[in-house]
Amino acid sequence: MEAYVLATEIMREQSRHLDPEEIKQFINFIESIIPKKLNLLYSKSMFNLNKEFQCAVAGLKEAIELIFAMEEAILSKEKPFTLRYIITFGEIEVPKRKHMFYGIVGHGISRAEARMDRLRLRPSQRFYIDTLERTESEYFTRLLLFYQFIWDSWTPKESKMVSQFLTFWDYKEIADQLGQTRSATWKRRRSLHIDAYENMKDLLLRTPEMIIKKKKSRSNEQPPAF
Repeated sequence: MEAYVLATEIMREQSRHLDPEEIKQFINFIESIIPKKLNLLYSKSMFNLNKEFQCAVAGLKEAIELIFAMEEAILSKEKPFTLRYIITFGEIEVPKRKHMFYGIVGHGISRAEARMDRLRLRPSQRFYIDTLERTESEYFTRLLLFYQFIWDSWTPKESKMVSQFLTFWDYKEIADQLGQTRSATWKRRRSLHIDAYENMKDLLLRTPEMIIKKKKSRSNEQPPAF
């Protein structure tokens, strides 16, 4: 069967390997996220976990939702590490086992691994989407580059406040929690580009559905009469 595949790993210098503690931290992080997001997966029994996390997701939008869930969880922990992500599409095969954590194989996984190898050669880039259609792939990848620019602008110390702004829309409530004036909190919200982040997130989540609708409308178009 065919499915979208999401792969992610901790960013590091090519010459450096993750130590056992970093791998454990990564695994614990993934295991804290996935059980809450099983609705986004193609099947809860279809993911592999080690130094690189791979899962088959229900669709492109669901893959992007899962990325945001991971990114915002990292923000709430004050950025203990940074992840890079690949989304691609292809054939997958699922071994018939009962254990929840086991490997998936197939061309889709091979494509994800190959794309991850390429992304590692671009140390400043964290995202790459390959939908098998070049224009779509470039569009999503560029949108995520703008998203990355906003996310990378936040320092670890700032990320805790960003997480609060994303959780509580009312800046007055955050001001009370932080013991700051409402005016200072509002200015901080603007300087952290929270609205730009929210708009970029909304755009990325809306676009897959717009593309699907456009493709359906094209397929339903009547051929011209002669």
